Amino acid sequence: MGTCGVHGRTVAELTACAGAELRAGDSAAEQAGNVRILGVSEVHTEVRPGDLFVALQGRHHHGASKVAEAVAAGAGAVLTDAAGARSIGRDPGVPLLVAEHPRAVLGPLASLLNGHPSHHLPVFGVTGTNGKTTTAYILEAALRRLEQHPGLVSTPETVVGTQRGPSRMTTPSAPHVQDLLARMRAAGNRSAVMEVSSHALDQERVNGVRFDTVAFTNLTHEHLDYHGDMESYFHAKARLFTPEFAARAVIVVDDDAGWRLDRLARRRGLPTVTLGTRPGAAATWHLAGVEGADEFELHGPRGPMRLRAPLPGEHNRVNTALAALMLLGAGHPLQEVARALDGPVRVPGRMERVDLGPGWPTVLVDFAHTPDATAKSVSALRARTRGRLVVTASSGGDRDTSKRELTGRAVVESGADVVVVTDDNPRSEDPAAIRAAVMRGVDAAVQRLRAAGQPIPDVVEASTRRDAIRTALELTGPQDTVALYGKGHERWMEIGPPGARVPFVDSDEVRVAARQIGPRAASPAQAGPPPGRGGSGWSAAPVAP
Repeated sequence: MGTCGVHGRTVAELTACAGAELRAGDSAAEQAGNVRILGVSEVHTEVRPGDLFVALQGRHHHGASKVAEAVAAGAGAVLTDAAGARSIGRDPGVPLLVAEHPRAVLGPLASLLNGHPSHHLPVFGVTGTNGKTTTAYILEAALRRLEQHPGLVSTPETVVGTQRGPSRMTTPSAPHVQDLLARMRAAGNRSAVMEVSSHALDQERVNGVRFDTVAFTNLTHEHLDYHGDMESYFHAKARLFTPEFAARAVIVVDDDAGWRLDRLARRRGLPTVTLGTRPGAAATWHLAGVEGADEFELHGPRGPMRLRAPLPGEHNRVNTALAALMLLGAGHPLQEVARALDGPVRVPGRMERVDLGPGWPTVLVDFAHTPDATAKSVSALRARTRGRLVVTASSGGDRDTSKRELTGRAVVESGADVVVVTDDNPRSEDPAAIRAAVMRGVDAAVQRLRAAGQPIPDVVEASTRRDAIRTALELTGPQDTVALYGKGHERWMEIGPPGARVPFVDSDEVRVAARQIGPRAASPAQAGPPPGRGGSGWSAAPVAP
């Protein structure tokens, strides 16, 4: 999968780059100095003539079992570990490279074969539990206004040149990452923005990328089905914050993980600046202004900067400030950064508005699917909704089960007036069992509010997500807000065994439900929010143009 051209690299060069040992039959060994490798792949079905096939240990089998197919497809050499070499046994007929950790060198090899693209354009990396996508899109929009023509690797979309297309995953495999960066460079992109997931860091998919600036948003309850515990999750994120990966870092220190990461990065020798929102926090830069307001100031050593968050909520002010500090760190002047960030940003599936016209509520589709992200979104919407706030509470199957009750609690405690409990992407699990777990969290939060004498939300359970969307619309009027959480930009529902999907787009389902319900005439403003809840209403500016 390389794009370095017809010349490629010799097997001897790749052997040196990987720190590998060349093991092959005499004929293949003699050819090693002359055989030129054009690309690299870890998937045997993607091998093209002249590629290096990297046979890795997978979750269920070793890639060495596919060496014969890879060679038949034209692989010019094979890289594997000692176990893979033993499995291959006989001479595969092409040079065989054996490395102690082939996964760790897959990225550097792909970088070499693609002409080290990240050495020729600044790459901005964003990691953290929540806020990665929004920060990446804010940064991409600002770089575009700065005429840096950015490429993008994100959860919803990938941008190469000016072409936008849907992404298959947040951070793709190491060969795909390097191939994308090379294609960006060839297409005229002068910078790149990349979301970096904890899975990608743990699986070493961004090895070989040289980042100009990396940023950390936060660390909250997520992905424990994969990492096992929060400590392992933290260490996966922390892999990015080393001088080997980046020239500098911006770290939000609103949680203990941020403070800890800043100290760790400094010990490693990585220059860092910190961002805090809490008064008196010992951070390099601070947010100032009315909490939750779109306009705010960023105070720090280079003077105050006036900024506007393009999406509502305190968390999006932090995302905007984070993008600003990444640009400042990369050398852009303060006033230019402020101007570049002053404009609309559309983030697919993040506070994305579905306009149904007069008589209908404000409907938003949001990818929030962790307790923390959902709580922040509900709080932001509660402050802007004149009428009732109706939200879905859901969770997916075959993933971290411990966050289901926490998500149910979060929507209640953050100010929802109506909670519609449903599920999303049930995969191989029973959807009713998923809903039951979310409902336990909802019920527990309702009981606490009732005991404290506080207003409690109405709670409805919907047996399907389609029913949940229709129910939410039926319960609301023009002064209300509906927030559909959990799927955001996704264009499918995962139901059944691994890989099984059916088409399902929340925004499309909203429009279908509205047509089924029938037209609504515009009506006078409804009464204000229920006692103890509510806020100032939506601003005139669109939420997500």
